[in-house]
Amino acid sequence: MEFYPLTTKIRAYWENISTSYWFIPACLMLLSVVLCSLCLALVQRASIPGWLLAFFPIVTQSGAQQLLATLATSIITATSIAFSMTLVALVMASSQFGPRLLRTFMLDKGTQVVLGVLVSTFLFCLISLHHLSSITQNEDALSIISGLSALLTILDVFCIIYFIHHLAKFIQADEIIYRCFSDFIGDIDSLLPRPEDQVDERPLAEELAVRTSNSITLFSECCNYVQTINYRELVNRNPDLIAGVEVFVRSGDYVVEGDPLITVYGRCEISKEIVAKYRKCLVFGRQRTPVQDPEFAISQLVEIALRALSPGINDPYTAITCLDRLTSACVIMHDREFPANCVVNTATDIWLLRRTFALASVINTAFDQIRQAGESHMAINLHLMHCYTKLKSHLDTQYHPLLKKHAKATTYLASQKTFSDKEQNELEEANKRFVETT
Repeated sequence: MEFYPLTTKIRAYWENISTSYWFIPACLMLLSVVLCSLCLALVQRASIPGWLLAFFPIVTQSGAQQLLATLATSIITATSIAFSMTLVALVMASSQFGPRLLRTFMLDKGTQVVLGVLVSTFLFCLISLHHLSSITQNEDALSIISGLSALLTILDVFCIIYFIHHLAKFIQADEIIYRCFSDFIGDIDSLLPRPEDQVDERPLAEELAVRTSNSITLFSECCNYVQTINYRELVNRNPDLIAGVEVFVRSGDYVVEGDPLITVYGRCEISKEIVAKYRKCLVFGRQRTPVQDPEFAISQLVEIALRALSPGINDPYTAITCLDRLTSACVIMHDREFPANCVVNTATDIWLLRRTFALASVINTAFDQIRQAGESHMAINLHLMHCYTKLKSHLDTQYHPLLKKHAKATTYLASQKTFSDKEQNELEEANKRFVETT
């Protein structure tokens, strides 16, 4: 159990690393240094298969120097162009889709690998040039380094072609929306784990969570977002002393200094030193992450739709695509079981009371702002009614009153705008179909 805090922090750190442009390029640059060292010290031309010898002809020192200098100059030029194209794409994505969507762009492994291959090839040529004067008598090393540099340059050419095609495809609105949705699908198991994955926990009625008089509350010492909370460690730590733990925040919440975070209830008197260690179970950061936040991906799709409906862009088709993906996300989440507000660990008998996510709040997050921003677009109003109808056919009856409130709010906002009789009749018909569905 002592590995849980480390695992939680690693997940938060890995989220930051995977959305950076330095990790994969740095790994490939290190690989190029190792490869260059092997060519200089270990690899012999005689050990190369015969069908590859044509790529590694015997070259002179001056020929190798000219080749490496030419390749290094060409590659660094291509690298600068690739970085410029990436920055242009990021600026356009920030202005059109929203600055928080930059995470999706920076998470793209294709761009990271292309940039890494280009930079690592340049580094390979640079290191080879630096050692060229010391290998005048080693013709094998000269031929292998020259041939390998040429092969890497050929690889760079294909990478640049792929990069241009990939970037042109990636900046399309439908592709961005699909990426956000697929990221959500990939994280669904960690966001909403199945009950069988937590066999040592069972739901507990909140009335049975006895709050003892021996309690200590931890308060926030920073002003940041809650990124992850290690709930399993909270219900496994000090079972002989702790009766229960109440968590007042959840992933995605913003806390200021002095906000209550956790209250620990002891079976007997507990020390502040013991309770202070519980602070390590919470990871804070400057921004929200999707690690434990089901509404993060939903918010990304909502932001794309809101940008599309802004007067400067005015693209209702993009907003309609977002609504379709949001509807699918709600249906998928409905098929999963949301964590209970109160659980007890059957092994330690420690109860945990927490704020959790619910499907109703996800539905509100998905549709409220889009409905408000799209009230003057009849196409958006009609598609919202279509989405409510589809959700009503897939969700349990307990969510039907909530969907009815959304439908009523949509028709009310539309009634405040001036539309033609034809459009008003279409909205009324859509509302009737929604009411008639079972």
